[in-house]
Amino acid sequence: MSDLIKKAVFDKSGIPILQKFLDMASLRHKLIAGNIANISTPQYQSKDIDFHAALKNAIDNRRHVAGILTHPSHIPVGKHKDQAPEIEVNQSREGNGINNVNADKEVANLATNQLYFSIGTTLLAKKFEGLRNAIKSK
Repeated sequence: MSDLIKKAVFDKSGIPILQKFLDMASLRHKLIAGNIANISTPQYQSKDIDFHAALKNAIDNRRHVAGILTHPSHIPVGKHKDQAPEIEVNQSREGNGINNVNADKEVANLATNQLYFSIGTTLLAKKFEGLRNAIKSK
């Protein structure tokens, strides 16, 4: 696919933002599942991302200019759209006696995150349906 078509159709339609939304929901799901899997691991510290802040950052990064990295050891200049959200490690001592994982909180977070993912996939499907209808119409 040519860059012109990609920029004119996909980038302008909001698909990259929905992709980032789903990527963040997927990352958060992995972190929550890891927390639940380690519920009986001594000294384990739960991890999460600030989903709303990461989404806001992804949306804001569309409007900023960033330098191109030509070598892995170069220092990034500006805001980069491909920058992963910051993973927050919970340092609190509260928890289940073994570590700081709260099973009820993690299951609730998992359910909320599942709703986010379902909404994101529905919106993305609607975007593609609209593009398909635009291409089909005469």
